[in-house]
Amino acid sequence: MDKSLNIFLIGFSGSGKSTVGPILARLAKACFIDSDDLIEECFGKPIGRIFAEDGERVFRRAEMDVINEVISSKSGRRVIALGGGAFELKENWQKVKEHGIVVYLSCSVRELYKRLKNDSDRPLLRVRLQPGESKRQAKQRQITALLNKRKKHYSLADIKISTTEKSPSEVSRHILKKTKDLNA
Repeated sequence: MDKSLNIFLIGFSGSGKSTVGPILARLAKACFIDSDDLIEECFGKPIGRIFAEDGERVFRRAEMDVINEVISSKSGRRVIALGGGAFELKENWQKVKEHGIVVYLSCSVRELYKRLKNDSDRPLLRVRLQPGESKRQAKQRQITALLNKRKKHYSLADIKISTTEKSPSEVSRHILKKTKDLNA
């Protein structure tokens, strides 16, 4: 199996997977797949509603099914953006690592907050304020907690690149160069 046929983008919500993915796909002459879009299409509702009505467990199962479907498809070169928590499940990261190059898009907590502060459709970023805490502090606390929880899984990526203060085009070109270096 040629691992270079699949480039999996992982990282926290707001790290740039859905923005960088289409640009990278165009540069790599590949098709772009966003796992969250496929899941929303399958359920006929946004992810926030899937979490609320069906639960995180059902969503994670659907995420695993999408990964299996993408891996088993023989449709040529692909760039696949995975949900922020997809890499937490051992079954997912084992399959993804076996069938592609994994790229972790990292981003500072401050930048993630800026990108996500007005986004109310991220179920895992809904937080309760603690006494004396601002909304900003609460959301940054939640981002930090989730990042810390996922850090060991994100560290399994083949390539790590920060998207903080970089344009999506710059990040995409860097990823393409790094994937070529891995295959050299």
